[in-house]
Amino acid sequence: MRFLAALLLLTSTVSGSSDPAAVVEGWRTSPVYVDSSQRALVPDEEAAKLAERVKDHSPAIRIAVLPAEALNDGRRDKQDSAQAFLDSVVDKQSADGIYVIVFGGLITWGSAVGVDTPIASILTDELGKHSRSDPVGTLNGVLDQLGAPKAPSGPPGWLWPSVIVLVVLIAGGFALRWWRSRPGKDEGPALYRPSYDVLPDEADTVEERRRLAREDVTRFGEELDAADVRLDAHGDGTATTADVQAAMDAYAAAGRVVDGKPDDEQLRGVRATVGYGRWRLACAQARIAGKIAPPWRALCFFDPGHGISVTDWMYKPPGGRSREVPVCAACRNRLSGGAR
Repeated sequence: MRFLAALLLLTSTVSGSSDPAAVVEGWRTSPVYVDSSQRALVPDEEAAKLAERVKDHSPAIRIAVLPAEALNDGRRDKQDSAQAFLDSVVDKQSADGIYVIVFGGLITWGSAVGVDTPIASILTDELGKHSRSDPVGTLNGVLDQLGAPKAPSGPPGWLWPSVIVLVVLIAGGFALRWWRSRPGKDEGPALYRPSYDVLPDEADTVEERRRLAREDVTRFGEELDAADVRLDAHGDGTATTADVQAAMDAYAAAGRVVDGKPDDEQLRGVRATVGYGRWRLACAQARIAGKIAPPWRALCFFDPGHGISVTDWMYKPPGGRSREVPVCAACRNRLSGGAR
């Protein structure tokens, strides 16, 4: 009997590829397999600690961390794709146990095969405690609930004074570097994007975030006006009408929120609503042009005005931490050096 749990997040992940055979092959040497493109999320040392925790656990626990593009199997529903991928892995592994797969920042999926373990409720609980950028915390929380022993950590007691001094010196150096490199209060746009989880290096004021959200909604309204989509044009009239109406509804809903004083949670909802509206508008335009409606993707992280993203990229802001962000074609070319 299998118990499944998943969490869809608001972003996707870096480009990469993994297949069930690669995962099973990786488990031959370690119960924790991390795709090379995902080591910014789960570094080698953290993978080793996780592997130490599950090494002799009964029932067996197997963990994989893969790029979200492993789910690109043509299915519209990513949950169906995640289930199909895990089923394939289990079939190739041919062993009972507990399986947990992290698909970048998109989905975390678990299955208990042949064992009576409530992995669904455990995953749901831990996914509610940790952000999408902290799969290590999520996985350790799952292992805690499964009764896996803690990984040994820390130096011997006699080394602690030296360690403390070293940590203080390093922290002081980073603090000085940050102070010297930080932008002035009014220099450049805030890194925050309303639909993105705020990281420590993206701190700014709620009023600045409200301003960004209002600008985003205003720009979306201008895009709707400029599109001037004709519902009597060629294409699937019923589907096109539904797309246009959905885009207009999204604009109206987002506008009602930004007219007030939304908090951060509401601002993230605004960004998601505007992104959905832009996608439905793009679907309408594609249908009228006789083309296939584009699949749903998040908007470009660097500028939502660039439109729907085409891939995902590992990005590290100055003085910040690496994270996976959706990017449009132009930003992808810029980041890869293909265009300047």
